[in-house]
Amino acid sequence: MFNIIVRARKDAKAIQYINERNYGGYLKVSSLGGGRKLSEVEDNLREALSDPYIPIFLFGEKEKELANEVIKEVNKPSFIRILRTKKVRNMRVDELYENIEDIKARFRLGVEWVENLKAYKFEPENPIGLEVNPDYDIYFALGEGFRKNMIDLLGIDPGDVALVLRKTMNVEEYYSGPHRIAEVSKIIGRPTEVKWRIPALEEVSLDKTIKVNMSYLEAFERASLAFLERFQDRNAIVPWSGGKDSTAALILARKVFDDVTAVYVKMEYEMPLTDEYVEEVASKLNINLVKVEVPMPIHKYGLPTHSNRWCTRMKVEALYNAIKDIENPVLIVGDRDSESAKRRLKPPVVERETSFGRILEVMPLKFWSGAMVQLYILASGIKLHPLYYQGFYRLGCTVCPSLAQWEIDLLEKLNYLPEVMKNRKVSGA
Repeated sequence: MFNIIVRARKDAKAIQYINERNYGGYLKVSSLGGGRKLSEVEDNLREALSDPYIPIFLFGEKEKELANEVIKEVNKPSFIRILRTKKVRNMRVDELYENIEDIKARFRLGVEWVENLKAYKFEPENPIGLEVNPDYDIYFALGEGFRKNMIDLLGIDPGDVALVLRKTMNVEEYYSGPHRIAEVSKIIGRPTEVKWRIPALEEVSLDKTIKVNMSYLEAFERASLAFLERFQDRNAIVPWSGGKDSTAALILARKVFDDVTAVYVKMEYEMPLTDEYVEEVASKLNINLVKVEVPMPIHKYGLPTHSNRWCTRMKVEALYNAIKDIENPVLIVGDRDSESAKRRLKPPVVERETSFGRILEVMPLKFWSGAMVQLYILASGIKLHPLYYQGFYRLGCTVCPSLAQWEIDLLEKLNYLPEVMKNRKVSGA
């Protein structure tokens, strides 16, 4: 979560309107009290920086001198932007919102290549020059299996650790060290297409990448924990798929709530190896695990499609049935902005109407990247789901209509593709 800090109270009022309108009021907004010199705002600055939320500073053109003084006082991670208007409150509301969305994206996507460590470091100023877009994500392609499958299926060698910029429409750019080495299109419903490739491998250290990012991850962890603490009077439930996002949400919840119930809804065509992974991690985290098995009558409804996701309805119903007797529940979900524009536009807290009453759904990872989530799990002493090491970005079911041809080919290569999916091949149209 973020704390947006501005110079004057009238500026804060403009930002608070956006906070209420677009973020449900769950960001924080702070004012430096109106002073124009550091000596005049020091106490308010110190108070704002004592908050665990990540600081974003917005200044107008007339406040450059103050901004330059504040920069020297602020530790990372943080971001300071001088807007094109004289004062923050002079900017149109929608343009202010666009600036906030752009800055949020920079925290996710900004990366620096540290040559002497052979490591990637998260840095909102983005020295490596990744394209910044509010709907993009980054993640790491990790492991020998991922590397081998990329070579075998696409003729691309990304090395054992590669940085991936995931754009809209499942278009991915692969980086090895500071070098952009390939672009791959994984558009759903079309064949996987290698746009271009360059054989330029760089040694990358995963251990040093984790180490150099620990302060960044700890800062985001503090912000997310402070956000979750607002719901400590409720009973914590984590819908857990075994995927990276719900696993990270579970780790965070375990640090805030005395008791956490993880609900694993196992669909009949669940991704392989998930049962074993969930059992192992649940034991390590010492959490209450509720497992619900859901049959999928494909013979009756046919394969799920984008226009008829009958399986999703069954999964949600199974989840709600599992928790309907829990008093005052809060669902802690792993939704993140960069998964889709639809998720980005949701506030971090949503109230849902169910058959057993209203339920809160909260998103502590909303402003994290996939790469941050991966490193956070690994830094917590937990491995990722085995399929991430084979080339998957996300996990769902093996009959999901959102599977790209790349994922179908991977499942087939690993002998995990169900018989009902073996005719679902893309012709090239």
